Amino acid sequence: MRDSIAPAENGPAWLDATSQVQGPVPWWHSGPGRAALAALLLFTLGYALRLARPLLLPLVLACLLSIVLIPMVRRLHAWHLPYPLAAAIVVLAFTAATGLGVYSIADPATSWIERAPETMREIERKLRTVKASMLEARQAADKVEEITRVDGDAPPTEVTVKEPSLAERVVAMTQAALMHAVEVIVLLYFLLAFGDSTLRKLVKISPRLRAKIQVVKIATEIEEEVSGYLLTVACINAGLGAATALAMSVLGMPNPVLWGVVAAVLNFVPYLGSAVTLVVLTLVAILTFDTLPRALLVPAAFLFLATMEGQFVNPIIVGRKMSLSPLAIVIALMAGAWIWGPVGLLIAVPVLAMAKIYCAHQDELAPVAELLGGE
Repeated sequence: MRDSIAPAENGPAWLDATSQVQGPVPWWHSGPGRAALAALLLFTLGYALRLARPLLLPLVLACLLSIVLIPMVRRLHAWHLPYPLAAAIVVLAFTAATGLGVYSIADPATSWIERAPETMREIERKLRTVKASMLEARQAADKVEEITRVDGDAPPTEVTVKEPSLAERVVAMTQAALMHAVEVIVLLYFLLAFGDSTLRKLVKISPRLRAKIQVVKIATEIEEEVSGYLLTVACINAGLGAATALAMSVLGMPNPVLWGVVAAVLNFVPYLGSAVTLVVLTLVAILTFDTLPRALLVPAAFLFLATMEGQFVNPIIVGRKMSLSPLAIVIALMAGAWIWGPVGLLIAVPVLAMAKIYCAHQDELAPVAELLGGE
């Protein structure tokens, strides 16, 4: 009797059977599927950022500069100056300082650009032995091609495309740089003048109190840490540039101020910047001095300064609070160069630091912040 009513108590037998039948699991719910979907989304985002470079690059540069300069605007506002006037003063001072710095190196930079053909001929003369070996290899390859060509075949026709001259390219790059600089300055002024009011609006539209507190906390920490980090790194790089200029002057290099500025600017790019500066200084020293031992003193001096900065000064002053994983830095530099070119190399590390701070305040993204962090 109990057996006969068991199906009625437990429900119909067809319901038990269908409840045990499950459909196929979507591929994006599995571990490999999620990883593949995340990689696809990241690649799509990177390609979209690359396409939107003319629009987003000035905005990102203005945001980074506003993070650095907003404490000065608030200091002026504390002296009873309205935010628009304080922002105008700070932007004008920053523009004047930047323009003065560019003007101070404009003449030597222009001189080196004008001497580029002569410099290339000098490099060719000093590397004549290597060129002779390459020419012999090319002649041998041409002879093999001539032997293997079928009789009657016409030799391949070479089409030469005339490229713009160096002066034309420099003028075009200068015009584009000036247009981007104007865009950055205008955006920077509005961010400094109305950035705090925009943040207050973001806090107001947040639906919950916890979200309001999180918005303020993330914005405050990004501003404090990234601003302090960029200012500290800028001071360290300026010190490296001054030391490089002094060393180049003592060693008799032409235009030592130019090489100091090059070392300071390129040092914003970790690892790669110092390597590029070392290569440039080595080539210029070989062209400048007649003897190889004297020429090698230049890269040796810079290598010593860069090692002291990278191994001792930077870790002691910057500390480990803003430390980032070397692998994450290299990947960020590659992505920045692919998306936004040379400027992307300069801003890759600050953007990576901002991403780390944001991920650290999100529970579900905390593992990402741990991966981005250093030891």
